[in-house]
Amino acid sequence: MTKYEGSPNEEARRASIDALRTSDFVIPSSFDIRPSSFSLQGHLNLVCGLDSLGRSSLRRQSFRAPMHISKPHLDGNTIVVNVINPTAGLLAGDVIRSDIHVEDRARLLLTSPSANRAHRMPSGLAQVEQYFHVTQGAWLENWPELFIPQAGTRYRQQTTLRVEPGGTAMLWELLAPGRVASGEIFAFAELEWTTKVFFGERLVAKERYRLAPGEPSIETLRQQFPAAYYASGFIFSPALRESSGVWREIHDLHTEHTWIGCSALACGGWSLRVLAADSIRLRKTLSRIREMLYGALSEPVPALRRVAF
Repeated sequence: MTKYEGSPNEEARRASIDALRTSDFVIPSSFDIRPSSFSLQGHLNLVCGLDSLGRSSLRRQSFRAPMHISKPHLDGNTIVVNVINPTAGLLAGDVIRSDIHVEDRARLLLTSPSANRAHRMPSGLAQVEQYFHVTQGAWLENWPELFIPQAGTRYRQQTTLRVEPGGTAMLWELLAPGRVASGEIFAFAELEWTTKVFFGERLVAKERYRLAPGEPSIETLRQQFPAAYYASGFIFSPALRESSGVWREIHDLHTEHTWIGCSALACGGWSLRVLAADSIRLRKTLSRIREMLYGALSEPVPALRRVAF
């Protein structure tokens, strides 16, 4: 485990985080976490701020298996952090808690170099809890790779995003229907995803979906594409308006093989949804959307991987 201590304000920030993690955020489930001697209780805690030269840097980092980060590097004025799971993937009983905080004028791109996998779980489940806080003047993009639930996977994910007015955030999630090449399509046992989005103190979005074979949620996806790939995003920026031309450009990417939905939230943000017939179409569409958003913000697009020279 690597750990660097933060500022004297850390306790106050922690108190605000704990206040968001209230009991009503726990989802009743038909299965429970059953830690075993083989399960891992991991975490990833990052505080991104400015160093003495005014560059974005990790002022604090702490992680424990199965979480690990590569050596952070700068792409322009954005610090890029690749989050790695060096194990084979998530197993029953694994619990991961992430706490990501970006301070004023700091810019963080959080991504991963490969797909995230979860294995068969005859009993119990794996759980991931994520908290993202973007302060005024800060910039965060969270771009994970595909989550691939294998046959028999039981998985619960809870995400909280808080963006202060004046902050910029792009939070993405990518979901595969399973190991398609192995014939595992929607063969997982159960997935539960819950997301809360705050703009300042105001709750502007709260969504929860449960996917399980044979249920209407899965059948709806199958009706559109037999092996549907799905992505969702929440976008916040003081530089974007509902009248911005980028939303029409994104809407025009809609095709018979890639469905796109985009809607404004009640206060200062947008929700995007992409449903694609395969992974290639999903990746190409998301890459184009990403380019469009950065273009609308008049910002260079930071690379998801370190560029070799």
